[in-house]
Amino acid sequence: MRDSRSTTLSIPATAPSAGSSWSLERTQSGDYLLGKSSPSRGQVASLVLELGTYPATRGTTDKEKHVPSSALVTPGDDRSPVLIHVPHASRVIPPEVRADLLLTDVELAAEFDEATDTATDEIAAIALRRTHLRPTTVVNTLSRLVIDPERLPDAEEPANAFGRGAVYTRTCTGDPLRPATTRYDPLRPEPYPRATELIDTHFRPYTDALTAAVDDRLDACGRAVIIDLHSYPAAPSGFEDVAAARPALCIGTDALHTPHWLVHALRGAFASLPEIDQIAENTPYAGSYVPLRHYGRDERVTSVMIELRRDVYLTDPRTPDTARVDRLGRALAALIDEITARPPTADV
Repeated sequence: MRDSRSTTLSIPATAPSAGSSWSLERTQSGDYLLGKSSPSRGQVASLVLELGTYPATRGTTDKEKHVPSSALVTPGDDRSPVLIHVPHASRVIPPEVRADLLLTDVELAAEFDEATDTATDEIAAIALRRTHLRPTTVVNTLSRLVIDPERLPDAEEPANAFGRGAVYTRTCTGDPLRPATTRYDPLRPEPYPRATELIDTHFRPYTDALTAAVDDRLDACGRAVIIDLHSYPAAPSGFEDVAAARPALCIGTDALHTPHWLVHALRGAFASLPEIDQIAENTPYAGSYVPLRHYGRDERVTSVMIELRRDVYLTDPRTPDTARVDRLGRALAALIDEITARPPTADV
């Protein structure tokens, strides 16, 4: 059982203002909420172990300049075209955002357990230590319950229909997450009064930082290969297709930006692991992240999504199996090395 007393953990970090630090405060349910600004629980080790990590700064106003973006960017070797994106590993929520959520601490803990891609940042950190040329990494240090950086920030996002757009209004079970100005209609986007504020202060700065990191790889290597790292629960959430297959490894592809060789390399890197007994494409999740600036416009940007079923590497919703996480990290490193070694002029 977790200690119910509130604890604070401070770690020096490069921050926009002098004298600042990362602060983690644990609630009674054992989850971490944002003090001033903090990495996720899994990022504590990464911040200490990984050199060159820095938070991208947010916005242009005086207020925004003193707040770190939630996009924690770790530059890699200039010769590596690979960028690992870890968008959903954090359980950190700023107090002002938490105040607007309709869930009790117990309910929030359950939502974290279902919605968080637990330990995907740890898998990425292991891969960083095993690759010949370190890739760039972009890790979201805030929970997806703040904003989801992989959604469209407007009415065009299909997931708005069930309250899971860029700013979530519904939980994984379909219960209200945030106060809405109108009655819930499953066929219409559900308005939330502060959605625009969250988009401006969290979503856009994050996606700007991620897009800049992709541009940096294009400038340095003439190409950028995004590995979009996720996980998903063994049982479907309330908004998912209950009939969809749920393999140990789901490979998400995009018709425009995922070449066949990249899918083949991913299969080869993970297929020999004893935990990966099934591999399928685009089920239960499909697609892979590409910044809007590049989507459908720049064929030099390729992307593939890794979706690991969580029972493959977790013993419970919060506890990684150390040996399995290590094997997955090594497999990811092998994939990164194969991508990096591939000549840029090779047929895609």
